[in-house]
Order: sequence, then C-alpha cells, then structure tokens
Amino acid sequence: MKAKVRAVGKLQQMAEQQRDRLGQLFVQQRQQADYFQQQLEALGMLKSGCQWQSHVTPQGVNSAMLMNSTRVQGLLDRMLHHHQHEQALMEAECQRSRQQLEASQAKVKSLETVLERWKAKQQYEQARREQKQVEDLINARYRRKPL
Repeated sequence: MKAKVRAVGKLQQMAEQQRDRLGQLFVQQRQQADYFQQQLEALGMLKSGCQWQSHVTPQGVNSAMLMNSTRVQGLLDRMLHHHQHEQALMEAECQRSRQQLEASQAKVKSLETVLERWKAKQQYEQARREQKQVEDLINARYRRKPL
C-alpha cells in the first residue's frame, strides 16, 4: 500500500507540474491575445482618422494625394483583416489552453482525492494492526498462569 501511495503522490506532483506549465502557457497566450486586441483597436482608430480624406475633398487635394489615400485605406483594410484573423486564432488557442488547464486541474483534483483516500485507508489499516497487537498482548497476559 505504501508503494501505491508513493506512486500516486508522484503522479500528482507530475500532474501539478503539467498544470502549472499549462497555466503559464495560458497566461502568455492571453497576453498575446490582449496585445492583438490593442493593435486591432489602434488600427481601427487609425482607419477612422483617415476616413475624412475619402469623404471630403478640399480644393487643394490633387490626384497623387487621393491615390495615396486610397492606397493607405487598402493597406489599413488588409492589416485590419489580418489582425482580426490573428486575434481570432489567438482566442481559439486561448480557449483550447483554458480547456486543457481545466482538464489538468480536474486530473490533479482526482489524484488528490485518491491519495487522501488511500492515505486514510493506510492509516486505518495501521491503526487496526496496532489495535490487534495491543489486544494480543492483553490476551497473552491473561492466558499466562500465575506463579
């Protein structure tokens, strides 16, 4: 029984280490997703700042400026699309990592309960053996004939 308790203890330690690694990975991915979200918001603000050029055409605007404005709008559109795609991927990875972390936590918890149950069983058996030894000692004294 001691070997089983030791083995489950080691399995629990390994599961805890894996859970900790998954937790660190989840935190890193969450930070990356937040960073992409900030970039996405910044690009959205930049694009909304450039919108006035396509709607209002002052008399001092020449064709080169309009072409540059159109190119900038196209580049911003592509960057926004790319960052939205990247952010969606990061969110999916974060979700997957969260699920793995939850599964790992459940595994650690189940190993803890098994370990506690086996330790309790081991303590019960040890107490029962000690009780049996005490009873045997008492019975042996009563069986002895007085001199």
